[in-house]
Amino acid sequence: MIWTIMFSILFIGGVIVIAWLLLQKWTELRVLDPESVPESESKKKKQELLRKRIERTGHKYANKAQKDVLRPLGSGLQNIFRKFAGKLTAAERKYQQEKHKQAAQDGDLRVIDQLIDEAHKLMDEEVWDLAEKKLIQVIGLDARNSEAYELLGRVYLAMKDFESAKQTFVFLNKLNKKDASVIASLGEVNMKLGSVQEAVEHFEKAVEISPKNPKYLDLWIDSVIESGDVHSAMTALDRLIEVNPENKKISEFESRIEILRNKK
Repeated sequence: MIWTIMFSILFIGGVIVIAWLLLQKWTELRVLDPESVPESESKKKKQELLRKRIERTGHKYANKAQKDVLRPLGSGLQNIFRKFAGKLTAAERKYQQEKHKQAAQDGDLRVIDQLIDEAHKLMDEEVWDLAEKKLIQVIGLDARNSEAYELLGRVYLAMKDFESAKQTFVFLNKLNKKDASVIASLGEVNMKLGSVQEAVEHFEKAVEISPKNPKYLDLWIDSVIESGDVHSAMTALDRLIEVNPENKKISEFESRIEILRNKK
């Protein structure tokens, strides 16, 4: 439809230009005097001669109009429509991006929940590589999904990729500096990397945030014993006995602390 309108505009413009050129040259056309034709010529011949002169003149200026006016006009319109089409394409691309972004915020929330559930199952089955892929998909949809990062860090710990695990937990800790679980996970990574003193600091901080969590107390005591600090180990053990006197690890910790004391 739009091309039909364009060609109609070009045709009408061409007719107007030709008419204008003919008007400019009408003086020249009037020079042609039909009476100059020998009298033996018929009136019809005179009219034919005048018609052909008009046609030649009109054809000449029509060609000139096409070359000097219509062709550049057509080229200019092509450029205009090319630019317009480019803008339409860009607008369509932006619309699709916004549409996908909105889908991620709405419908894809269900996809995120599904992917995390699948990752949990794969972790239970110890299929670490597939669990990693599921969690990376979640992060691709939601770059600040704390649960996905924490599970991913756990996956890296299980895969013994301790550097990747540390980077993951460090980033997650920046998202939430008060998350005891993340801080304790950083302690676990540091233990694996042999950075015992850093591990002690992380476990102690996790206990400060969540003082009655027996898991964090266990990790704290274990790291303090590994560091060789008998006094801190006894303090940590007293905290564990107070919080969870039925903990089966208490006797084990007491034995290890006694061995440590004897070495001193």
